[in-house]
Amino acid sequence: MRVTYNPPYFIKHIQVKGKHTKNYLILFFALSAFSISAQHTKSDKPVWKQDTVFGDNIFRKHSNWISAGGGLAANNQIKNSQFVFGLDYNLHIHTQYFQLGLFLSGDRFGSYNNYQFHGCYGKRIETTSINFSYFGGASYSVFFEQAGSNYSQTPKNSVGAYACAQLIKKIKYDVGIGLSVFADINFSQSVMGAKVDVYLSGAYKGKKEY
Repeated sequence: MRVTYNPPYFIKHIQVKGKHTKNYLILFFALSAFSISAQHTKSDKPVWKQDTVFGDNIFRKHSNWISAGGGLAANNQIKNSQFVFGLDYNLHIHTQYFQLGLFLSGDRFGSYNNYQFHGCYGKRIETTSINFSYFGGASYSVFFEQAGSNYSQTPKNSVGAYACAQLIKKIKYDVGIGLSVFADINFSQSVMGAKVDVYLSGAYKGKKEY
């Protein structure tokens, strides 16, 4: 006995429109493959390795930077305000930021009675025009106490807590100038102040290719 097979309507439709359907299927799968490939490539690049283009130059979105500057500080163990010089190296591990730095304070530039070192963890907000950061951590100070109009010849030392915040106005994407405030508190003294800082970033990678 001979059996006759009657395919469903949609199969007949595909058979009749076979030429067009084939083209549509090829186009569909090509676009799907392209979309999946693009998403895969994007997700494969870590956030901390992504770049940004500014003008004709390419910069890293996450970079290290150095800042240095001078200003005025107040020490609760000293009557007069003092000159302060600070230097910080700010580095990142993936998207986490750390700071290693120091500041020196004294009655005038070049004559210091307090030497402070700090290591901190913090946050950073960066745009094409500003760089804002804040850090907090531990500190270690070596200092000479005031004795009348002079300072003791015997140094003392103490551990403490340090915090700072910095706002930079960029002149270029990786160069700027701004203001920072800080506070260092230990078991012997408290030093607070403000500085005008110069900002130098390692974000530059090279020229944009056309």
